[in-house]
Amino acid sequence: MLWHPFPHTPVGDLLYFVFGIILLWVSGKYLIRGGVALGNVFRLSPLVIGITVISIGTSAPELLVSIKAAVSGHPDIAIGNVVGSNIANIGLVLGVTIVFLPILIPGNKFRSDSFVMLVVTAGFIVFACTGERLSRVEGAVMVGLVAIYILWLLLRAPKEAGSLTVEGYRAGWSWWVALLVVVVSSFGLALAADYVVLGASGLALSMGVSERVISLSMVALGTSLPELTASIAAIVKKEPDMSVGNILGSNVFNLFGILGVTALIRPVTVNREILRFDVVYLIVIAILLVLLGRLGRELSRRDGVILLGLYILYILVVFGVIGTGIFHFDLFYNLFCS
Repeated sequence: MLWHPFPHTPVGDLLYFVFGIILLWVSGKYLIRGGVALGNVFRLSPLVIGITVISIGTSAPELLVSIKAAVSGHPDIAIGNVVGSNIANIGLVLGVTIVFLPILIPGNKFRSDSFVMLVVTAGFIVFACTGERLSRVEGAVMVGLVAIYILWLLLRAPKEAGSLTVEGYRAGWSWWVALLVVVVSSFGLALAADYVVLGASGLALSMGVSERVISLSMVALGTSLPELTASIAAIVKKEPDMSVGNILGSNVFNLFGILGVTALIRPVTVNREILRFDVVYLIVIAILLVLLGRLGRELSRRDGVILLGLYILYILVVFGVIGTGIFHFDLFYNLFCS
């Protein structure tokens, strides 16, 4: 049994949630550093380390939280965490990045990666609408497609020399130190996921809101910290185009990789409200990002303001400040999910 030092009260739940989010961020950061160090010991190329270790490491918080939530009987947190994280990645993380530093569109790479993200988002909606749950079979298909996607990245990357590095993630530790860091940080992620789910479910109860609301907002924002940190680093280094690739790739891994693995372990029921509104909002904002990227040669500050404004609007709707009726998304649900 994991260590639970705080009482199960509103204050205790808040402490669990805040401490869990901080532990998620720290553990994920050191998991990446340890993994990169092990990759260097075994002489893996920066390309392989970037596609595997860093991609998996930045998605580890969402993965552990979703698995813990599904196993603990909190499906809304499992699904809402990923859907909310993807919306936050585009609206908040990328929006803030563009507001501070406009991004020149990286040509064919943006077109191919954005197309993959849209296909995966649509595919997730199809799977989620089928019986309003993600089954083990669907989970296996999703994980298999992610494996194919990783292989495709590895095969095409040599033609894009220098487009993928592990700059900023280097760690010159010996193999045993790196292995110890990986083991300890993995345990830290497991403990953090337990605290986040425990705190989020308790906060939802004490605040009188649903677990869907908490997971789509607070949990999703917390598990998006690695992407937000990477984007801030990109702003500081004046390499904002890195944020686009990170966001597009992260959204693909989140939907098919994380929810695929989660469904393999425990089939997940999808809240009808998430199907009626949240997944539709996700694909709308994803399509908007693709259109903004294709209509101009750069993502401008105006585009950043639009994306950030849509994220703020989404949070207001999730918390009930603005009603979902203004969007009339029931038509989508009736056509594709009923």
